[in-house]
Amino acid sequence: MLCKFSKKVYVCDTISVLQNLNYPEQKVVTVGQFRIGLCHGHQVVPWGDIESLAMVQRQLDVDILISGHTHKFQAMEHEGKFFLNPGSATGSYNPLDSNVIPSFVILDIQQSTVVSYIYKLIDEEVKVERIEYRKS
Repeated sequence: MLCKFSKKVYVCDTISVLQNLNYPEQKVVTVGQFRIGLCHGHQVVPWGDIESLAMVQRQLDVDILISGHTHKFQAMEHEGKFFLNPGSATGSYNPLDSNVIPSFVILDIQQSTVVSYIYKLIDEEVKVERIEYRKS
């Protein structure tokens, strides 16, 4: 998972961690009014489970948790917080689901609102969805 905020790029990736490339397993960044947690997701068991993700969100004390590892897009609000898995831009193989749709996400953060633009490749056509989250 590669995240770019302003002029900084953050890497949260299993291979990088295993090869000891000095990338953290988790990172918290502040963008505007939001504390955003980044984690690859391999350390969340079961992978993609909302209750397990919520535990990480509480430990990091963040408004938004961006995670990955499942290669499958997922976005949801849970207990007043926003959880996002951008999926895989290449549609990488997922051992839990053979029907992975290539996807990536762009976030537009303005004051207390985050708008997520989700790009998916479905039947050789790019589809864009929009999801809005407001901080309470």
